[in-house]
Amino acid sequence: MRPDLADDVSHAHRPQVGPRAARATTGIRTTAIVALALTAILLAGCAFVAAGDESPASETRTETAAAADAWEPNLPTWDGLPSNPISPEEYAATFMQANPDNPQHRKLDGILEYYTEAATAFPLPLPDGYTFPADPGYYDRPEDGPYWSEIVTANRIFWYWEFANVDAARTALSHGDDEAATAYFDVIREGYLSAAFPNNYAGDTPSEWYDNMRGAMRDGDFDSSDNLMHNPFPWEPPAG
Repeated sequence: MRPDLADDVSHAHRPQVGPRAARATTGIRTTAIVALALTAILLAGCAFVAAGDESPASETRTETAAAADAWEPNLPTWDGLPSNPISPEEYAATFMQANPDNPQHRKLDGILEYYTEAATAFPLPLPDGYTFPADPGYYDRPEDGPYWSEIVTANRIFWYWEFANVDAARTALSHGDDEAATAYFDVIREGYLSAAFPNNYAGDTPSEWYDNMRGAMRDGDFDSSDNLMHNPFPWEPPAG
């Protein structure tokens, strides 16, 4: 705003000046106004530059950098099966009827068909980016007959689902996202307490199995995972 310098002087004490003095006063006023305008322009430019310089620095300061030893997800590279989940109760009644003491053995074609149907219908959610493989890696060798049972196949499906959720939870924890990690562990616990929990486990109740296997992981202790968990797909026959 252009200052009104004339109003800064009281009319009662305004001196009477001649033409020369008036011209000098006008020049002084003009010079002051120009100086003020230039100062305002310079200040505005500095503020603009400062704002432009601050923005990226601010964003950099607020970024959460992953720890050097942060866990990265073990996302599959295989072709995945579609997911058309059914209820845990229907899944258990349809795919978990084999007797643990007398597993139903099948030839490769039969077990692959069973696997594909069971994995597609599996009722519990996999984390984003994880899928059941279209080819589980089964082999058709006479000595591998026991591995073609429905029970072993159903267990592998459950194990991979569990492995994927633990892997996603561990990744979230290592990147500081405790809320996401807790959500994955809650999904695992719900699976343990559901009808889809493999029915050939004996002894402890599902909740005890969960507490023993996954309780410490909520606090970042993955020793049991490192010692006991593994990705069961693609499966390969034992060496020898």
